[in-house]
Amino acid sequence: MRYLLPALLSAIPMAALFAFDAPRTLGAHPWWSQKAILYGAPIGLILAALGTRLMRPAPAIMTFGLLTVLAFATAKYGQTQFAASYAEDQFAGKLWYFGWIATSVALAATISSLFRPVLR
Repeated sequence: MRYLLPALLSAIPMAALFAFDAPRTLGAHPWWSQKAILYGAPIGLILAALGTRLMRPAPAIMTFGLLTVLAFATAKYGQTQFAASYAEDQFAGKLWYFGWIATSVALAATISSLFRPVLR
C-alpha cells in the first residue's frame, strides 16, 4: 500500500498536464500531444513503484529527474531536426514522438518519487 499511494497522488498532476495539454504548449505535435501522456504516465508510475523499492528516495528523484531532462532534450532535438528537414527526416520525427513519451514516463516517475519521502 505504501508504494501505491505515491503513484495515486502523482496521477493527479499528470491528469492536470493532460487536461491543460501541456506537451502541446512545450512543443509536442498537436495530433499526439495528449497521447504521449496517456501512453507514458502509466509506464512511469509502474517504473516509479519498482524504482522506489530498489533505490532510496534521493537517488530515485535525481535519476528520474535527469531522465526527464534528457528525454525532453531528445524531444526538442527531434522537433528542430524534423522541422529543419521539412518533415522528411523520419528518424528525427521518431525522436520527437518517442522523446515526448519518454518525457511523460520520466516525469510521472519523478513526481511519484517526490511524493515518497513526504508520505513517510
